[in-house]
Amino acid sequence: MSNSTPSPPPTPPPAPPPVSGGGVAPPPPPPAKTPLSELNLDVLNNSSNRISKPANHPAILSSGECAWATQYPEIQKACFLNRVCQYAPPRELRVQNVEPILQNGPTCGLTALSMIFDGAPSATALLEQAVTRGYSNNGEMFSARQLNELFEQVLEENRHLVEYKPVTHTLVGGWMDDPNIQIKLRLGAMFLVPISLTFEIDRSTKHSYDPDRNHTPCLNKGHRAHWALIVGYLIDQFDDFYVFARHGKTKNLALWSLRDLSRSNGNLVEFCQPVGHPNETFILPEGGMGGCNGLRCKFIMIEHYKAKTEIAL
Repeated sequence: MSNSTPSPPPTPPPAPPPVSGGGVAPPPPPPAKTPLSELNLDVLNNSSNRISKPANHPAILSSGECAWATQYPEIQKACFLNRVCQYAPPRELRVQNVEPILQNGPTCGLTALSMIFDGAPSATALLEQAVTRGYSNNGEMFSARQLNELFEQVLEENRHLVEYKPVTHTLVGGWMDDPNIQIKLRLGAMFLVPISLTFEIDRSTKHSYDPDRNHTPCLNKGHRAHWALIVGYLIDQFDDFYVFARHGKTKNLALWSLRDLSRSNGNLVEFCQPVGHPNETFILPEGGMGGCNGLRCKFIMIEHYKAKTEIAL
C-alpha cells in the first residue's frame, strides 16, 4: 500500500469585485511560476562507474514528492522510488555517508567490506586474502563467520588509523527485524547483511540492469545471494522501519523495509550457480549456505564506526 496521501482539492478563486458601470473587473494576471529548474531538486545519476554531477530528476521535479529531502539528493531519490515519506518528512532518519563502490565479478561481500575502509584495501586485495585462507575461489563469501574473520584481519591491519581504533564487529545470529537491532541502528550501528536480491539479467552481456527497480530483497531461497552494507535507517510517519543500504550492484543509495530485509536474510537456504558464472567452482562452508556456518539468519554488526559525514534528521 502506498504511503501517499491524496492532494486536497484546489480552492476556488474568489469572485471578482464589481466595478462602476455594472461591469466586472478583469481578473488579475496569474503570478509568475518559478521554473522547475530553479527548485534545485537535483538527484545523483550513479548508474555508471564514474561519479557524475547531480542531475535534475524530471519525475521528482514534476511531482513535488519528497520535497523535505531536497538538500539530500540521494535520500530524496531513494524515498521517491520506493514511495516512502512522499508528502511528510520521516520521524527519524540517520545515514552514514559511505562512498559506493561497484563490484567486479561475484565479489559483493568483499566489495561491501572494502566500502567500510574507503576502498583500501580494495575488493581485489581482499580476494587475495580470502583465497589464501581458503574462503573463496572467485570472490564469493557464503560464510558470514569467514567474512567476519576477514574483517578482523583487515581491522587489525588498520588499527593505527584513528578512525578505526574504536570500531568493533560482532557476528550475530537471529532476525534483523528485532527491537534490539532497531535500537542498535538508531545508535549508529552498521550491518553487513547477506540477502537474496532480485534483479534482471541481460543474457547477452550477463549483467544486471534497471537497478533502481530490481535491486530489492526477495524470498528466493538464497539464489542470487548478495551482501549489502546497511548504513542507516528511516522511520516514516506511520512508524514503519526502513534501512538505507550500499551494495556493489549500483552506486545508488538503496532503501528497503527492515522486515523485507530480515525475511530475505532468513530465507538463505541453498546455493544456485550464478547465471553469469556457469563454469566456475564456488566454495561453500560445511553445512551449506543454510547451515550454522553459512548465511541464513547471520549478519555482522559494526559499532563505533564514524563515516566522514553523517546525515541525521
